[in-house]
Amino acid sequence: MRGWRAQLVLLALLASALSCARIKPPSGGPVDDTPATLLRGRPADGTRNTGPLEEVSLVFSEPVERGSVLEALHSDPPRLLRSVQWSGDTLLALRFWEPLDADVSMDVYLTPGWKDRHRVAQGDWQVMSFATGDTLRPGWLAGRATFKGESSRSLHLALQDSSGAVLRRLRPDARGDFVIRRLPADGRELELVGFQDVNGDSVFTPGVDFADTLRDSLRLTPAVKRRFGLKLDVIDPDEPGTIAGSFACLDTLSGGFFLQLLPDSFRLADGARPTGPLDQLPAADLTHLRWTSRWQATADSLAPAGLRMDAEGAYEFASVPPGDWWLFVFKDLGGGDSLWNPADEPAGLNAGPLRLAPGGAVTVPRLAFPVLDDAPGARHGGAP
Repeated sequence: MRGWRAQLVLLALLASALSCARIKPPSGGPVDDTPATLLRGRPADGTRNTGPLEEVSLVFSEPVERGSVLEALHSDPPRLLRSVQWSGDTLLALRFWEPLDADVSMDVYLTPGWKDRHRVAQGDWQVMSFATGDTLRPGWLAGRATFKGESSRSLHLALQDSSGAVLRRLRPDARGDFVIRRLPADGRELELVGFQDVNGDSVFTPGVDFADTLRDSLRLTPAVKRRFGLKLDVIDPDEPGTIAGSFACLDTLSGGFFLQLLPDSFRLADGARPTGPLDQLPAADLTHLRWTSRWQATADSLAPAGLRMDAEGAYEFASVPPGDWWLFVFKDLGGGDSLWNPADEPAGLNAGPLRLAPGGAVTVPRLAFPVLDDAPGARHGGAP
């Protein structure tokens, strides 16, 4: 409530003004870079049936900076405080104006950023949960949700159980951070769905809105009742990516190499996937490959992807659709026509399958093209 917030701000200002000198490490001694923690509380974290309490206490692992602690202190549900009393800089007692309700699950927590007396900031959430009755909801989920790695105002989150029932709906803050409090830690399977609201109706529309789902590590139990540092990045499932790498030419002939990408969906005339050097395939199967130049990156109906390759053999395919790919290399010995002539030019499937996620990047281990004979018409296996 506003009353508690105002009181905490006032107390923070007073504590900052009246705080005593900072404790510093001895000259030449080691620097203390370990932050203080919320060591324990009264009642203890996870306690049930406390009855209508009027006071709770927090014990810290080492002396703290009082003002920063009071600024970071919150409760859910909010309660108006009658007094805040310190004992040294490690024990904080909170007294409420009225006793807590007879059956309420309460969280008292500290947001990240408060400091100890050495001014070392605590970067994690610190939480104490208890219940005045039988029902305790100590579960927490916190992390960051982004769209293509950046925060987005049109990003929505929905927490649901395995049946699809939505437990919470929320929006990340301006930085993409989110926190979901007071969840049951009863072992049920949970999933967090994030979607980019493309049409602006605040409801997930399949085929229109981009979505992603976080399922791993979302089962909250009495032993593991809080999960922090979760990451969810929503992206267009058709977002293109890159495939890059380098290769070494062991041939005495310099230049004339062309790299192509073959989609994993490509099949030969008999329905089989090519598994060996392409120059050893039956002539009838070669009609299924249509290579026109070094900029042609796919076969048949798939759109081409641009290729950049420098003089040292480093290459990068850009704007590649997500999916599984095979890297195809041939040596252009046909007068620089940029076309593969199977009778005269060696070629092979050099790497694959290369699994490219939406918006992802794949780095191919360095390849070594085999030594070639100078005589035209020589046949060679392709893959080293």
